[in-house]
Amino acid sequence: MEAAMAMLTGRRVLLAGLGAGMLARPARARTRYVFDQNVGRLEFVARHLGVLSSTGRFEDFSSELFIDPERPLTTSVQVTVRTAAVALAYPGAVELLRSPDFFDVERHPEATFRGAATGEGSLARFPLAGDLTIRGITRPFRMEGRLLDRRRDAALGREVADFSAGGEMKRSEFGMTAEQAAISDTIRLNVRVRLIV
Repeated sequence: MEAAMAMLTGRRVLLAGLGAGMLARPARARTRYVFDQNVGRLEFVARHLGVLSSTGRFEDFSSELFIDPERPLTTSVQVTVRTAAVALAYPGAVELLRSPDFFDVERHPEATFRGAATGEGSLARFPLAGDLTIRGITRPFRMEGRLLDRRRDAALGREVADFSAGGEMKRSEFGMTAEQAAISDTIRLNVRVRLIV
């Protein structure tokens, strides 16, 4: 009985020390978190005519995070986006983005990102590296992730953590070369998610 109590106490100490790791699992266990547009936002920002900018979003996506509590900076992520579920508040913009000149949603209904934290930095600021696939074209893609906040949610009775990640891509590298005079080649992707720990 004393040995069992000592083991339980030791495990509690270990879990308490994993605050930054955000998990309550034994060593080497990877916990899977699933999130979508109900608890997160996936947005893109483009410049227009070098002066204005617009922000659009994807309203249908699914994501998985796999986190190792002992090495949270090696967390891996997989994201699948339904390209037809794009929203942008400019007349005709949604139809343009769904067209063959841009996402070509009839032939390429999904875009994906597969990557992982590189083990560098800290939870306050860490790089993510992986492969971004749009229109069937895959390119390396890097983002910077950040743990924005972690707190206890009284209504849920659980810990919640807010994360963000962002990075820039060149749309021309994915075959989206239309409207070059009006729309910037560089597009910024931003993700924000709230996870229940």
